[in-house]
Amino acid sequence: MKIYAIIVTYNAMRRGWIDRCLLSLQASTIPVTAIVIDNLSTDGTREHVSAHYPDVVWLPQERNLGFGQANNIGLKYALDNNADYAMLLNQDASIAPEALAHLVSACDGESLYSPLQLNGQGTDFDKMFGNYTMRKLDNGLLSDLLVIKQLKPAYPSGEFAAACWFMPANLIRKIGGFNPLFFQYGEDRNYYQRMAFHNVKSYVVPEATMFHDRELHGNIKVFNKNLLYNNVLLTVSNVNLNCLSRVKMLIAILVNCYVHELPRRQYRVGAFATVLFRIASCMGSIRKSIKQEKSVGLNWLAK
Repeated sequence: MKIYAIIVTYNAMRRGWIDRCLLSLQASTIPVTAIVIDNLSTDGTREHVSAHYPDVVWLPQERNLGFGQANNIGLKYALDNNADYAMLLNQDASIAPEALAHLVSACDGESLYSPLQLNGQGTDFDKMFGNYTMRKLDNGLLSDLLVIKQLKPAYPSGEFAAACWFMPANLIRKIGGFNPLFFQYGEDRNYYQRMAFHNVKSYVVPEATMFHDRELHGNIKVFNKNLLYNNVLLTVSNVNLNCLSRVKMLIAILVNCYVHELPRRQYRVGAFATVLFRIASCMGSIRKSIKQEKSVGLNWLAK
């Protein structure tokens, strides 16, 4: 059984992130090979990993490819080397020693899995995981936990962040990698859109745990800066929507700009028009990607 953990790094020395991440993989109760794809770090990450972790598959890049495309390099390496499973793991995340064993045991060979994603100290859920994923979990988890007092290996869920994705090789061969239209943030939601189109399920494994050392988003400034653009791009490129549905959702996004979304300064008619112009300028690539996402296979992984 071959398991590869794919870690994309960009200035990962902060707060000891990369050491905590890689050491947790070394402590796994079942063997896992780490693949580190570095996006041109400037804080010593490149020197540190290559010097202190000789067993890591080290794939430094000459430019910042973004989260999705760098992960695609790792996914392709894993498949080319006969991986049975690949686990995407953020540079600011780590896993419990038994996590992989529980994930492998629960896996059906075709679906996407996640451990319980906790905060860095393990004292509560990661905020995004708690706010969105746990609310959508099958309610059987609560009754199993409080009434029956016996947990199933896995529970159907909605979306969960790509901070820790456990992916069987068959899933990767069917859905492929991340869409290169998304540089940072939004690529995991786009992947879920494709999974929904091809009827691929996602599950949370409650006995497996990981720890995500962040407050809310990995880089809140970058997240906020790209929020409107990514929301519009996710709508326009959604393979599950027809043209009318896309227009309705774009109107809803525009209305929501003035009601809920933050930071509010970004949500003006001018900002929305600028984003639409950016989207229009790459409509050829978007149409091509929609067609590609409707097919199964190694999308964005094959040479």
